[in-house]
Amino acid sequence: MTLAAKAPEERRRRILSAAVDVVRDRGFAGTRVADIAAAAGTSPALVLYHFSSLNDVLLEALTMTDEEFYDDLGGASGDPRDRLARMATLAAAGGPGFGDWQLYLEVWVRARHDERIDAVRQELDARWRDALVETVEAGVTDQVFDSPSPSDAAVRLSSLMDGLAVQLVLGDPGMTPGRMVELWLTGAARELSTDATDLLARAQAL
Repeated sequence: MTLAAKAPEERRRRILSAAVDVVRDRGFAGTRVADIAAAAGTSPALVLYHFSSLNDVLLEALTMTDEEFYDDLGGASGDPRDRLARMATLAAAGGPGFGDWQLYLEVWVRARHDERIDAVRQELDARWRDALVETVEAGVTDQVFDSPSPSDAAVRLSSLMDGLAVQLVLGDPGMTPGRMVELWLTGAARELSTDATDLLARAQAL
C-alpha cells in the first residue's frame, strides 16, 4: 500500500518522521519539500496538502517528537531518582524528543527570527522545566533530594542539559551520549545533594 493510500493521520505521521530524518541529516536550510517527500515515499504535492510550508512541518515535527519523549518518560518508576535517570538517558540517546537535538538546534536558530517557532520553543521549554520541577519536588517530598528552590534547580539543570547537547551535536572531542548522561547526572546530584553513583547506576540499569 502506498503512502497516498494510507489514512490521513498515518500519512501525516510518516511525513513528519521523514522530515525529522531529513532535517537531522541536512539541517533546515538544506531541506526542501521534495527531500521530505522522497524520504516519505510520496509527492511534494501531498506534503504541501498536509503542511502549508516547511516551517509548519518543522513545528509539527518538533511537537511530535516532544510527545514521544514524554510518552517514553512515562515508563519510569515512581521513584524521582529513576525518573531523573530516565530523563538523562532519553535526552542523550538521539531518539525522540530531547534526543533529537539536531532538530532543536535548528529551532533555536530560527526562533530568533520567527515568532511562531519561538512561541512553540517557549512552550516546549516550559514543559521540560515543569517536568524537572515536578521531579525535584517529588524527590524533596521523599527526602531523597534537597533543594530550597526546585524552580531554580530546574533552570540550572535545563541549562546544563542544553550546553551538553550542543557539544554532543557538534561532535566535540570526548562528548558522547554516555558522557553526556554522566556529566548531567553528576551535576544533578550536586544540585540536589544526592548520590551521583546511585543516579548513574539507575541510568545504567535502564
